[in-house]
Amino acid sequence: MHLTVKILNGQECVLAASPCSLVSDVKEQVEALLSIPVTDQKLLFKGKALMDAKPLRDYGVEDCAKITLVIKKSSTKPVANVPSVGASAKPAPSNSVPQRPVWEKLRMFLRRHFREKDAEVVLLEFQKEFERNLSTLSLDDIERLALTKLRQQ
Repeated sequence: MHLTVKILNGQECVLAASPCSLVSDVKEQVEALLSIPVTDQKLLFKGKALMDAKPLRDYGVEDCAKITLVIKKSSTKPVANVPSVGASAKPAPSNSVPQRPVWEKLRMFLRRHFREKDAEVVLLEFQKEFERNLSTLSLDDIERLALTKLRQQ
């Protein structure tokens, strides 16, 4: 069967494998074709991470399937020191520098409609709910969202 391995930057390669091929075998082919070390690869199929020791058939991978390749951070240059979206479980105090402008703007909005203490509680719950919803997105969902936004521009 033929598989397409796609990196989120748009680069992709096509390789041959059988349903009984191990995920580690696919990673070795990707290393040969794209020069990305096996240790830096994370393969995803339908939003699920593929384990090296399992065969492709265990994940339902069939001919012409598209597998997403995520390059682990160890092999990429570090991006500016920006905390992840829920890096802090507690909302930032009002006198501190905000970690994320959107959370600070939401805090200001909530303060206009709630008491300060209640606004912080609502903000914290909103951040938790946002993190829960974000963690359920698959890479396919994110790619579709990105393509939709790019087409709008």
